[in-house]
Amino acid sequence: MTLATLCASADDSQRVAEPAHVVMIDEDYFSAGSSAELDKRIEGDAFLAGGRVAVRGPVKGDVVLAGGDINVADTVGQNMYAGGASLVLSSQVAGNARIACGQVIISQRGGIVGKATIAAANFRLAGRVGRYLLVYAESVRIDGEVGGDLHIAARSIEIGPDAKISGKLLYRSPQQAKIDPAALIAGGVMREELAWPRQEVDSMARIATWISIGLLALSLLVVGAIMILAFPDFSAAAALTVRSDAWKSLGLGFALLLCVPVGAILLMITVVGVPLGLLLLFFYPVMLLLGYLTGALFLGDRVAAWIAKRRGVVVKPAWRYIALAAALVALLLVCKIPFAGILAVFLVLLLGLGAFWLRAYRGYARKPMPPADAQIGLDLV
Repeated sequence: MTLATLCASADDSQRVAEPAHVVMIDEDYFSAGSSAELDKRIEGDAFLAGGRVAVRGPVKGDVVLAGGDINVADTVGQNMYAGGASLVLSSQVAGNARIACGQVIISQRGGIVGKATIAAANFRLAGRVGRYLLVYAESVRIDGEVGGDLHIAARSIEIGPDAKISGKLLYRSPQQAKIDPAALIAGGVMREELAWPRQEVDSMARIATWISIGLLALSLLVVGAIMILAFPDFSAAAALTVRSDAWKSLGLGFALLLCVPVGAILLMITVVGVPLGLLLLFFYPVMLLLGYLTGALFLGDRVAAWIAKRRGVVVKPAWRYIALAAALVALLLVCKIPFAGILAVFLVLLLGLGAFWLRAYRGYARKPMPPADAQIGLDLV
């Protein structure tokens, strides 16, 4: 029994137009999951989050990407924003690009027409950036073309023989850049000594941390929005279960948190159960993600219900998106509180994890869903 089947059985209305991890809102494309792929033309914007992210169809608007391995192989009509472990760009971005990844490669076929800002551990440019390029990295190699100025702050810098820089090269590094004599740099080279002091490293680390937090919040919001849009009844009932069956949810969440990885290891020890054990380990992060989002949905729905009650109105679906975004931001800020903040977020995870699967089981068992307005004081319209 798949996750989509469990969720669909709990949702009274039939929604089978698209797979659960892909949603279209007007002309905008949303996809989230272990593998998020786009292989058709999109007239609006595209938002993809997953372990593997691939763009193989042209997008007329902006593209927002968050994931492990990111591959952009078709045209982006406007701007691109990406964050993850690695990114390979082998197509054209018509606007600007803002990228924060462990490794970033712009291949010979890849290019950014506008401006580009890159934060990475390792960066290589073999294609073209139309205007200025700003790079913060550990190591940088330039084998392509930059239509304006090139600014680099890195420990190791190499300018290859195929490099063409129409503006000036300004770099900050603790060591001399290796510049091939065949490289063309129209505006000359300027170097600022950089001893790579601790405060500089701390500053870059803070910037990278905030970028990562922002991308994490965005990816969580995309997945949460898909849950609300694809399964509004199920998501509301799962969030309601946190309140109606708090102790059951907490106990089940704690059991799942501990028992799933242990069960996966025991299955792999038997040799015969290796495929099932690997499947459990692969699904474990997804299970935690769904539980955390369910807990955040509960907090958001409670706030939305409280505001609606004070105003004497009913909660509309758009309110749930806004409330979810506020709840996710609040939880990220709460994490900054030593010990108590981490404990609070951990409890939200356990409650949401248990409530999600408790609601999924009840839906699978065809047990009646409790009326939302009877217990949380709101109508979803």
